[in-house]
Amino acid sequence: MDVRNTIEEWRESIPGNVRSEGGAGAAMIAVGIVAGAMMLLRGRRGFFAWAVPGALIGAGLIMLADVGLDVRQDRIAETEELIHAELASLDPIARAQVLKGVSERQVQSLIPG
Repeated sequence: MDVRNTIEEWRESIPGNVRSEGGAGAAMIAVGIVAGAMMLLRGRRGFFAWAVPGALIGAGLIMLADVGLDVRQDRIAETEELIHAELASLDPIARAQVLKGVSERQVQSLIPG
C-alpha cells in the first residue's frame, strides 16, 4: 500500500498537461524491464535481444527527464510571476533594497569561504 501512495503522490505533483507523458515514460520503463526479464529467462545473450529492452528503458528515462524539466520550468515561471507581482507592489526604493539584498546573498553563495 505504501508504494501506491508514493506513486499517487508523484502523479499528483505532475501538472495535467504532461501527466500522460510521464505515465507513458513510466510504462515504457516497466515494459523494458519486463522484456529484459523475459530475455534473461529465455537465455538470450545477443546484442539484438537486449537492444529492445534497452531502447524501451532509455526512451522511458528520456520521457521522464523531459517531464521533470517541464515541471521545473512551470514552477520557475510561476515563482517568477509571483516575485514580479510582489516587487511591483513595493515603492522603487524598497524594491531596490530587496533586489540588492537578494543579489548580495546570491553572490556570497557563489564565493567560497
